[in-house]
Amino acid sequence: MQFTRIAWRNLKRNKVRTFIAILAITTVVVIVVFARGLMVGITDSSFKMYIDYMFGHVRITHEEYQIREALLSLDYTVFGFNEAGVEAMIGEIEELDKAEYVLPRIRFGAMASINDQLIRMIGVGIDPAREDQHGTLKDDIKAGRLPEMGNEILLGRGLLKKLGVETHDRITLMFSDTHQSLRGRTFEIVGVSEAGVAALDDRFFYLPIDTARDMLWLEEEATELFVFAAQTREADALKEEIDGLLTERGGNQYSTALWNKADPFVDFYYEVAKVMDLVYVLFIVMGAVVIISTLTMIVRERTSEIGMMAALGLRGRDIMKVFVLEGTFMGIIGSFLGAIIGGIITFYYSKAGIHVEDFAMLSKDLELIIEPVFYLAFNLENLIVSFALGVIVVTLSCLYPAYKAAKLEPVDALHYIEE
Repeated sequence: MQFTRIAWRNLKRNKVRTFIAILAITTVVVIVVFARGLMVGITDSSFKMYIDYMFGHVRITHEEYQIREALLSLDYTVFGFNEAGVEAMIGEIEELDKAEYVLPRIRFGAMASINDQLIRMIGVGIDPAREDQHGTLKDDIKAGRLPEMGNEILLGRGLLKKLGVETHDRITLMFSDTHQSLRGRTFEIVGVSEAGVAALDDRFFYLPIDTARDMLWLEEEATELFVFAAQTREADALKEEIDGLLTERGGNQYSTALWNKADPFVDFYYEVAKVMDLVYVLFIVMGAVVIISTLTMIVRERTSEIGMMAALGLRGRDIMKVFVLEGTFMGIIGSFLGAIIGGIITFYYSKAGIHVEDFAMLSKDLELIIEPVFYLAFNLENLIVSFALGVIVVTLSCLYPAYKAAKLEPVDALHYIEE
């Protein structure tokens, strides 16, 4: 306690210098809180669309389907174990510990001719009951409802404008069935969805999966199964369970893909996220440099005082302890203020979001399924981790100048006094 009082008193000797050191730590901790909130926010909000619309947490397809996926092939489908039908397979998957629910999808190409202009689009057969209970597609409906039966479809807002139609209008679409025969069917538009991403809103329409099977000459099949866990971080464990089930039930013709490995862009993002863990530490180290410089100056200015303490019998480790405590106090105060200020900023942008117009245009040009509005993730874990990281790095940074102070010889210090 005596060393603690000495260290605290020393911080008040030069308030300007102490303020600058604490300000540096506060600034970098604010940056770390904001950066971590942004990275997690991108995953939870923007890349959530990849999970909901494109992959699930784990996507199951026929191993040959991935090769021909760009062609929207109907030749390689998921038809269950031993061709017993996809519904029985879904039932077995949902019995796995990590599996919460499964959404079957049939994806196929379609087109329409409007004013001598050929408009290409992608149709998606969905299970209305499962989508209503578990899916997020219904949350993006801006008018009307989900298609429930027969020739009902849900159109993306952008596609609706391209086709020049409105809700409750009827439209005839052309498509190729599983026999490569060109066919047409007239649908009633019962709803309009708007995800806020051009890659979805301008190209996709949705219809009941039974209707899709009937018009495409498919049996109880699906082109893909989206399997969801309770949380995104459980996707790896879920994939292991599914792979084990496929091996056990003779489903070696099927392949599984994690949501963050199925798309090169998302995979690249996760590699960047790993590098960011190191960047966070480097940010703190930048602030810690100010602490090191401050303590080094203090050691030089207080050489005589250090020498006198040593001459009076104070041990080197006790002197070192005083200087480490000084640096630790500055680290705790700076990290605490940084976590509070960073938390306030992160909380604000978790509600307001950051809208990036340039990124919106880029995502449209590259057809990325990423929302152009980034909502930062605000959570207590981020604040605690950033605070702890700041305190630990700063404390470790204090060891060198504290060691130098402890190593001063009393004779040198007394000689310094005489000078």
